Amino acid sequence: MIKQYSAKITDFTQADYMKQYSLLECDIREKIDAKKSENAKKQSLLGYILLYRAVKELYLKSQFKISFNEHGKPITDCCYFNISHSLDRVICVVSDAPIGVDIQRIKDVTRRDKYKFFNQKENNYVNQEANQLSKRYIEIFTKKEAAVKMLGLSISSAANIDTFSNEYCFETSERDDFFVCICRKNT
Repeated sequence: MIKQYSAKITDFTQADYMKQYSLLECDIREKIDAKKSENAKKQSLLGYILLYRAVKELYLKSQFKISFNEHGKPITDCCYFNISHSLDRVICVVSDAPIGVDIQRIKDVTRRDKYKFFNQKENNYVNQEANQLSKRYIEIFTKKEAAVKMLGLSISSAANIDTFSNEYCFETSERDDFFVCICRKNT
């Protein structure tokens, strides 16, 4: 089972954010407070709002424990989940198995022979069609990011992820000017 929840930062009022913030555990509030911009704080808080909504709906729990692994990935005691954000968009996926998600705004990318963290096959795919360069770059980037997040690793591990491998199952979609990728292990 994979369920996704998404929202825009503007979907909630400041009062909504303050109410939800007050309900969070101290260590999560500290992580939110450490964010540099107000937008980043709202992105993070909205991710947790979506997570709490999902757990309440899917698992009928209003309280659960959130902890963090050595790379800072949040984990719960009741399900697998992952959160991503880009600009004003936030997405949270919840599953009964390890899951990762990434959302990125599609933007212009400059052609290179070698993209950081991409293998030769991925580089060739991105550069294969000039008019698809930006979309293909974002596609590979979001796949790598979602896989890294599913595995609970740091971004420096992205070079070791082969997006053409049968090891991972990627579900991709485009929404407005955003590309979304959900990753799970292939079974």
